[in-house]
Amino acid sequence: MGLARWSGLVAVLALVLLPAAGAQAAECPPGSPTLVTMVNGNTSGPIYTTRDLLVRVRLSGGAFYTVNSFQVSGLRQLQHPDGDEAPPNELFGVADSPGTLTVTATLTNEDMDPQCTVSGTASFEIRQATAPVVSKFRKPPVFKGHPPWLWDSRYWFWVKPGATGAATPITVEARAIKRARVPGPGVPAKRITFPMRPSDGSTPEPESRRGCSEWTLICPRRIRTWAESAEVDVFPLGGRTVPAAVKVLVRLPSGVPSLHRTLRKTPVGLDIKVLQDGAVIARLRMAGRCDPRGQFFQCRYKTLSTAL
Repeated sequence: MGLARWSGLVAVLALVLLPAAGAQAAECPPGSPTLVTMVNGNTSGPIYTTRDLLVRVRLSGGAFYTVNSFQVSGLRQLQHPDGDEAPPNELFGVADSPGTLTVTATLTNEDMDPQCTVSGTASFEIRQATAPVVSKFRKPPVFKGHPPWLWDSRYWFWVKPGATGAATPITVEARAIKRARVPGPGVPAKRITFPMRPSDGSTPEPESRRGCSEWTLICPRRIRTWAESAEVDVFPLGGRTVPAAVKVLVRLPSGVPSLHRTLRKTPVGLDIKVLQDGAVIARLRMAGRCDPRGQFFQCRYKTLSTAL
């Protein structure tokens, strides 16, 4: 047989043996690594609306793989926290409404010889987020040696989404006056908003105010270190990039020095609202005054109303 005919035969055999262009690997046999789907590190639901959700797929057993296709329905996709360096097996977003989050993916197992594909679908129940958790209202402890005297004049409560609560931003709005009545809407309000999920940004930078803490929302004027009106502090608790809770702390004044070597009384009126998505989730209204009794305090109120 001539050299030319041998060359032609070899070429034909090569074409026969080469795989067809774009041919997809076969499905992996039973017993091979399977598809694992996770949402925020969990392989089962439920999950809740308004929460940041990180959806991830991989193969079990640590098998090496490539992602052929990866889709998620029921998720409003947002930019991944890692930006352009996000891995192809992760999607990031928020579920806006109750229903079902469905994940469909196909991965190629590159540890198998020959390589093969694993496909699958997983579903997670999406539940409506609940109202945030609001703590009990903390009042100053009573001095048992002389009730109704109090050990201090601090009042506080906190609000947090908890495990199932809505994670949209929380705003604290406070109004204060130097009269023993609840201030109306005509009094200018001070506000601060805290993101409760990383996709809404980081915790706001605190502002330094002379004579007050960095998280003071309403900073009173002071006379010889004595506050002449209420001080309202709002600060984050816990968390990393965003707070796990928001605490509201009120310090009532107990008089200021006068020119006659006496203490001038310091009545106060307060209206503090905690808002989420425009709705009031907690409210504190106070009207009255506190007077010093040595190292103790005696507080009288015309109004002390809580909706916590």
